[in-house]
Amino acid sequence: MKRKKLLKIVAGILVFLLLLVIGIPLFLEAKIGPILRSNVNRSITGDFDFREADLSLIRNFPNARVSLRDITLTTAAPFEGDTLFKAREAYLVMGIGELFKGAGEPIGIRELFVSGADLRLRLDAEERPNYLVAAEDPAATGATAASDGFTFDLQGYQIADSKISYMDQSSGISFLLEDIQHTGSGDLSLAESRLETRTDARISLGMDSVQYLDRNSLQLDARIGIDLETDTYTFLENEGLINQMPLVFEGSVQLVEEGQEIDLDFRTPSSDFKNFLALIPEAYSKSLEEVRTSGQFTLEGSITGRSDDTRIPNLDIRMEAVDAAFRYPDLPKGIDDINFSARLLNTTGIAGDTYLEIPAAGFRIDQDVFNMSGNIRSLTGNPEVDAALKGTINLASLDQAYPVELAPGLSGVLRADVQTAFDMASVENKQYGNTRTSGSLQLSNLNFRADNFAEPVKIREARLRFDPVEARLESLSGSLGQSDFTLSGTVRDYLGYLLADGILKGQFSLTSNQLLVSDFMSPEDPGQAEKETGADARASGQAPDGGPAFQIPAAIDVSIRGQAASVVYDGLPLRNVSGNLQIRDQELQLRDVRSDALDGKLALNGTVATGEGLPRFNMDLGIDGFRIRETLESIELFETLAPIASIVEGKLNSRVQLSGLLNSDFSPDLMSLAGNVVAEVLASDITGTRAKVLEALDARMDFFNMEDLDLKGLKTALNFENGLVTVKPFSFTYRDMEVSVAGSHSFDQQLNYTATLQVPAKYLGSDVNRLVTELQEPGLKEATVPVVATIGGRYSDPNVQTDLKQAVASLTSRLVEAQKQKLVASGKEKAKDLIGNLLKGSADSTRNSAPDSAKTGLGSVLKDVVGSGRQDTTKAATGEKTTAGEQVGQSARKILGGLLGKKKDTAGTAKDTLQ
Repeated sequence: MKRKKLLKIVAGILVFLLLLVIGIPLFLEAKIGPILRSNVNRSITGDFDFREADLSLIRNFPNARVSLRDITLTTAAPFEGDTLFKAREAYLVMGIGELFKGAGEPIGIRELFVSGADLRLRLDAEERPNYLVAAEDPAATGATAASDGFTFDLQGYQIADSKISYMDQSSGISFLLEDIQHTGSGDLSLAESRLETRTDARISLGMDSVQYLDRNSLQLDARIGIDLETDTYTFLENEGLINQMPLVFEGSVQLVEEGQEIDLDFRTPSSDFKNFLALIPEAYSKSLEEVRTSGQFTLEGSITGRSDDTRIPNLDIRMEAVDAAFRYPDLPKGIDDINFSARLLNTTGIAGDTYLEIPAAGFRIDQDVFNMSGNIRSLTGNPEVDAALKGTINLASLDQAYPVELAPGLSGVLRADVQTAFDMASVENKQYGNTRTSGSLQLSNLNFRADNFAEPVKIREARLRFDPVEARLESLSGSLGQSDFTLSGTVRDYLGYLLADGILKGQFSLTSNQLLVSDFMSPEDPGQAEKETGADARASGQAPDGGPAFQIPAAIDVSIRGQAASVVYDGLPLRNVSGNLQIRDQELQLRDVRSDALDGKLALNGTVATGEGLPRFNMDLGIDGFRIRETLESIELFETLAPIASIVEGKLNSRVQLSGLLNSDFSPDLMSLAGNVVAEVLASDITGTRAKVLEALDARMDFFNMEDLDLKGLKTALNFENGLVTVKPFSFTYRDMEVSVAGSHSFDQQLNYTATLQVPAKYLGSDVNRLVTELQEPGLKEATVPVVATIGGRYSDPNVQTDLKQAVASLTSRLVEAQKQKLVASGKEKAKDLIGNLLKGSADSTRNSAPDSAKTGLGSVLKDVVGSGRQDTTKAATGEKTTAGEQVGQSARKILGGLLGKKKDTAGTAKDTLQ
């Protein structure tokens, strides 16, 4: 019974503990988050927050573990709202009793883990730091002390996948430690303790746009002695690797009220020259395991003194190589006679007094020797540079002696003899009188391949001579593919461009015997070479593909006066080309460009701009006397704008004004074009190949024959926008017909045109011609009838409809009516004459006692006339053909009607009827 009772008690205790383990986190989770926020925010001037907090009593039992996710710490003024710190996840390990403390009590932390942290330290142009967020005024924050929020009894900590960045805008110094994997262990609750640390990271260091370290590998194993009473941290038995260069260091850092007291020494553990190669980033030095080296290399230095808001520690860092050489086993050459010494010094503690000295540096590859020397004073203030370069480098030897990736096929010889002395303030203010630069650079037989060009660039010779204000390009001659060029001129403000983000200014003269624009195009540009050789390939004409194949540099202001005996652009051969090119503000301007082409003259002014969005162009093109067929074959734009011109042999005069977007291969995006064209066609003949449109017209109208078409002196005017070409109405003469044309077509050659032909009656068939002949009216044969041809479909497969049948039917009806009117008028006149003669005859008969048979004849004639008129009316109604006698009868009847009724003017009746 006692045993059972004991078991029940134990079971009850276990259940109770289990309920505590499960229930306490549920109870405290809602409480721990606000407590952490309150304690941190009481200790800082910024704002600390996180997305969620979890509590576990099992993972680190008997301690509690608080996990935070998506942590952020933003700063207050003057960096209000900036992120100082953020982390993906962090957890704190603490005693369970810490969970029950109130909001005003400090919490003891035993372990710390941070993942995905990003610490951003900044110093603005006014040298104000963003990281001073600790609350210093207890009255202002309502806290009893800035350190009351937490106490650290750390036994260990870990930082994973994190980075720390520092940017000093006042000095231009930038520092980045990324891909940090860091661990530390030790009992930090003791007054004196040792912390064992391990660090792996990538380090970058730059100053004034010069990158001294670029993601160099860093490994550090450090044992650090910690004295919390004096806030002193001593480095004991420390070894590290920067890239592959080993480094040992020792010394201490003490935190004082004004800043830090630093006393550090470091050095390479050996004098092997391979240590220097290991300092070069691995991407440029490759594997060093089998590299053969000779000579000595040493790196050592010390950093001592106070670091605070007004001063930096004294610096003395020395690097030296003596009679060194190295050779990579898989390369045919080595680099010998390497000697250099360099020293970074600051003896005053004033940042502006930091300077770099390089008394001498040199090397030899084969028989080519290159030397340099220089010093830079006031590194963090107004840097003062004094440097000299002298020597020869065979560029083809570089990648044969060192594993560096250069331009493919690079060869040539560089000879340098340059001296320069300047301070950055003078360069930035363009006070070149305060600078001294002299000497020359010379290149000979330079060859290399560039990604932007399909063919290698070959520079036979280039000479550049320097003075403080400008660099004179005395000559540069070379070739690219089938193109040749010779360039000379001057470059101004080159120091400002190279060193101070200035604008490079230059004036050049360019001459060439032959330039093929396709040689300067990217090899991915489809069909360019075929265009240049006259093949039928054409650009796709698609919309721009997201950006140009080129960007005009923003910091260049260059003008070029050019002359070329021959230029081929987009299949168009040009001769005797001259003009001016200006590059400024990411815009290329062509002015007064003139050339001979296609037996005519060309004049061009235009711009290409790549500053914002897709590249745009504007062009004003004048054409005088181009051969039409070759123009359409060479310039796709004209074939698109005026496809009907392909039927004509002869000359073309035109004025083209257009603008739009450019595709990546420099061709215009047809759907973006806007502008207008005025063209004059000086046709000499029709081409042997019939156009589909003309064939369709020929099939629809018997009187139309393409062989008789004469388009000499034709003038047209076009407007185009949004892919639609609108032709302003124009006229020409075909045989003795006036033809008027108007309409539009799309860039994919969908047609929407009307052609109105004023067709003389004589072309409209035998029936019409017989009626015209019978009417015998002056000028009637020259009367015209409008015939409208509607042209749709595509240019290669047109659909032509005409109203020719309706026009012929209408004209026939009018002619029949005119004939009737003429016959009526003719009958009236004959009846008048007949009656007059009869009345005259009766009078004469009376006077002359004519026989009675004459009287009888008058009545008989009147009867016949009236009777004939009635028959004619009946036949006219039925459409039967009338005889000459019947016509006379009809006429007589109408005459009698006119005599007996109201008088009617019948003059011009037939003509009025036609009109």
